[in-house]
This record gives sequence, C-alpha cells and structure tokens, in this order.
Amino acid sequence: MKAISLAANERELVKSTGSKKLRNSGLLPGVLYGIGDPKNIELESIQFEKAIKETEAKNFLVELEINGSKSMALVQDLQKDPISRLCIHVDFRRLSDESVITAQIPLNTSGTPEGVKVGGILQTMSHNLTLRGKAVDIPETIEIDTSHLKVGEAILLNELTLPEGVTAVGKPQGRVVAVAASRITAKANESDDKDSSAEENKAEVKKED
Repeated sequence: MKAISLAANERELVKSTGSKKLRNSGLLPGVLYGIGDPKNIELESIQFEKAIKETEAKNFLVELEINGSKSMALVQDLQKDPISRLCIHVDFRRLSDESVITAQIPLNTSGTPEGVKVGGILQTMSHNLTLRGKAVDIPETIEIDTSHLKVGEAILLNELTLPEGVTAVGKPQGRVVAVAASRITAKANESDDKDSSAEENKAEVKKED
C-alpha cells in the first residue's frame, strides 16, 4: 500500500467549540495514537480531502510529518459532516515497519463473464474486501478477472491471489463474485428442459410402437 504524504501540526486539546473554530479556519482536527504517546494534531482540510480522492481505500496509509518528524500511520477512522460529507475529524494509528493491520480494500472486476454474454447477471457480493497483513504488503485494490465465469459459477474468497503474507478476512468458502441466471435465461433453460423431455417422451412412444 502506497503512503500519501501529509503535513500536520500538534495542537492543544480543545473543546468542541474550539474544534469548530479550527474547521472554520480550514483546518481538520485529528488524533495520532498507537506506538508512542498520543498526539492531538491539525492538518489542512483541503489537503486531506485531496488525499481521500487519490485512493479508493477506506483505510489508507499516510506519512505524517508533524513539526519536522515523520510517522507512518493508517487512517483508522473518519467522521464526516452529514450534510456536506466533508471530514470533520480523523483518527490516525501510528505504525512500525512490522505492524500488522486490517484494512478494507476496494474490489474491482474486469472482463465480461461468459455467463453474462448469454444473459446471466454478474453479482458482486461486496465492493470492498477486508485484508490483514503488513501495511506495506497490502495492495491498494484487488483486481479480479471474471471473463471465464459461466452461469452458476463463482469466485470464492479462498481462490483469490493475494500478496505473500496477506490474508483475506471472512469465510474461506464465501462467494466474492458470481454469475446468476436472469429471468430470461432461467425461462430459456426451463423451455430447453421441456423440449428435451418432450423429445424423450416421443422417443419412448416410438419404441413402444
């Protein structure tokens, strides 16, 4: 996972009214915790919103420079304004090179499944996957080629190709993507079954004659 560089400054712990003043001045309040002492920090809201747009991941890696000192951290939690959807507070978790994290990573599919070409529907069970491993080993996105899938087939969680040391969190036999029959293909299959059954009945009648 690639780290996004951000600059921040330490701040004194203030009440909610103080945090509101910070936001009104274009600054985003946050906290850095984990390894070492926790720090209350502030950073430019515009720069952080820009960082969010650079990544699709819910939890992403940042290199925080605080008063000249750099720390690797994970965006652990975001609070957003319910109306503007802009961030109003952010929690960072400080990491070491050996830190193991759990992060939600975007899932992207590519290719047109064989089953979709004949009328099936591609179903994506979730647009995010939860992965566990060292932050530097976790990919920014997971790409899945679905072009080989036929109607009724699926790709399971334990069938995903992941970097060494990275594991997927969830049921190993859980479906990640699948191709289901649409009403049209289901009716077509039902019609084919009836035609096949009728042909078999005709053949049996001829044998009796």
